[in-house]
Amino acid sequence: MTYLQFHFVFIIPLLLLLLGLNLRDVKRGLPFTGEGWHGRKVALWAIGIHLGLALVYTTPWDNYLVYKQVWGYPPGRVLATIGYVPIEEYLFFILQTILTSLWMLLLLRRIKVSSREVANPRLRLSGAVAALLVAALGLLCLSFDWGTYLGLILIWAGPVIALQWGYGGDLLWARWRLIGLTFLVPSIYLWIADRIAIGLNIWWINPDLTTGIKVFGLPIEEALFFLLTNVFVAFGLGLALHPESSRRLQRLRKLNQWQNGWKGLLLLWALSLVPAPLLPNSFMPLAYIGTTLLALAVLLYSLKTYGGKAWLLFLVAFAFGLGIEWLGKTTGIPFGNYRYTASGPSLLGVPLLVPLGWWAFSIIALSISPIGMKLLVAPLALVAWDIGLDPLMVSQGFWQFEQGIYYGIPLTNFLGWYLSGLLLVAILLKLEPGLKLDSSLELRLAFVAQAFLLSVGLLFFGLPVASLLTFLAMGSVAFLSFRPQQKKQALPAK
Repeated sequence: MTYLQFHFVFIIPLLLLLLGLNLRDVKRGLPFTGEGWHGRKVALWAIGIHLGLALVYTTPWDNYLVYKQVWGYPPGRVLATIGYVPIEEYLFFILQTILTSLWMLLLLRRIKVSSREVANPRLRLSGAVAALLVAALGLLCLSFDWGTYLGLILIWAGPVIALQWGYGGDLLWARWRLIGLTFLVPSIYLWIADRIAIGLNIWWINPDLTTGIKVFGLPIEEALFFLLTNVFVAFGLGLALHPESSRRLQRLRKLNQWQNGWKGLLLLWALSLVPAPLLPNSFMPLAYIGTTLLALAVLLYSLKTYGGKAWLLFLVAFAFGLGIEWLGKTTGIPFGNYRYTASGPSLLGVPLLVPLGWWAFSIIALSISPIGMKLLVAPLALVAWDIGLDPLMVSQGFWQFEQGIYYGIPLTNFLGWYLSGLLLVAILLKLEPGLKLDSSLELRLAFVAQAFLLSVGLLFFGLPVASLLTFLAMGSVAFLSFRPQQKKQALPAK
């Protein structure tokens, strides 16, 4: 059986059946999408957009898979290829999207949904962060040959799901039964079809680049691929057709919502960290992009929270970072003797990303520190961050110490970080007392995401000890922040 014959046997007949069932429903007078959803026009537009996205987003990734020989096809099984990928594979992108969309339309008319839905920003944010952490886990998988296919899937899928869930995860969760059936049922069918195709040698999966875990003979990576691609469609259409999703988009478009853009910048910052280990030659520009995004996100958050005084906080932290780093590279105080070795925009010989980092890291460190312990814990949070940051930057040629026992870094560097951080934190708390009560969930989750991504990145770059120490140090700070707080009991009345 050829790849094209596979479509005519397994995909096209089911697609035509679903199309016929939908046309029958419409002829019977049933609504195109069902109650509680946008109608026919929006649905058709949404499906069309998803068809385009499926082609645009999957094409380069799938070509890379074939190029790396993660999967392939025997001679005579395909008609032709575009790039490395058979034209039947491109057709599969389209057919699967249509198939899952038609299945969802059937469900929309048959499953009643509740109109009582409560916005849940924490659910959205935590889910988005979890998806990004899954993408980071994919980077870790790429450290091993057997994790190649799994890692590439997680890196490819994680950011998309993070964006979808970050925008409307609460809307999807409120209608979980319909959304779940939308992606589970087609996935099960495609798992069976995929298993048959592999058994017939229509295409093959490289066993050296997979985990070797199989379910009824189907590689777990293949099962995960079809599951996640159907999740893309279910989440995407579920959000496009949800009336509240449209209202949410309209609210985001209003000018008076510009300050909430810091959350989007924070998400983009996290996304910018994912490809760094995969593109070592682009580490420097990615570092500048990531640090700039993080600094802007923290600035917008501060403007929203503290008003115009945020500019003073930014200028003080930036100037402090610039000054202490200039002093350090010039005199060796307080970090030890070192020099900057990377090219890029700088001021007074200090790369601009460094004082930007001092600004962003100090505000996040204050946020992650428990209320009542800011002055004590925030400098420790900065040191915990630097335990991973300095070895990474030294290994990538950003700066170089004269000598040191910890990846070429002297232990006095961390004492210098603590003392400098203590001084800066004290200044910021004096300038804005409101920082003493700051416990932004988003900034705290950014610290947690950085702890995980930095630990994974260090492992990927061959710095296992730094990875472990970073995870333990930053994890300890995060534990202090998120640990359950015991409520104080009221004293008995006399």
